[in-house]
Amino acid sequence: MPFYKLARILSTATLLVSCTVQQSSLVHSGNTIASNPSPVVSPRMKTAIEELRVIKIKLESGINPKEYGEDITDLVPIVENAYGDANVLAIVKSAVEGHQLAVQFWQCDRIHGYDELFQCRDQVLKQVFTKYPDISEQAKAAIEGENLSFMSAGLDEDAVLQAIWEKTAIDTEAALQAVNPTPPQ
Repeated sequence: MPFYKLARILSTATLLVSCTVQQSSLVHSGNTIASNPSPVVSPRMKTAIEELRVIKIKLESGINPKEYGEDITDLVPIVENAYGDANVLAIVKSAVEGHQLAVQFWQCDRIHGYDELFQCRDQVLKQVFTKYPDISEQAKAAIEGENLSFMSAGLDEDAVLQAIWEKTAIDTEAALQAVNPTPPQ
């Protein structure tokens, strides 16, 4: 009988401690319940997100194509080996994919010959338009009524790159916000 009472007292105490711990982990400063816990993010994903942030800053201040290509090439294996929250990882991968398309589009400038240059750009644009349908709509509206052999010949290269970078910036900000949410007021 004493053993039964002791076991019952211990289980009640364990239950009370467990409830207290759960309740305190749900309560955030100001007695607000934290409904969205921070996503699980691996160190590699944190590194990838930080690199995306740095690339965003470099793009805003000016970056040369060679450095940009190298930065993206270095970032790809980090993202491939990242793990954690599936939604955050998808956002990071989307940003990297957009940057890869921008690098490919920019690298078309290295190709010699008018037809070859615009063939290269048009091939990359197909991928860009698949990923970003709204960029496709804007591009088609920009060249509407023009009779062009190559769609990209009627588009401003910088405008295409800026449109892609706007999308990658949105993804980068979303990833940063997911891992560093602002605390509730």
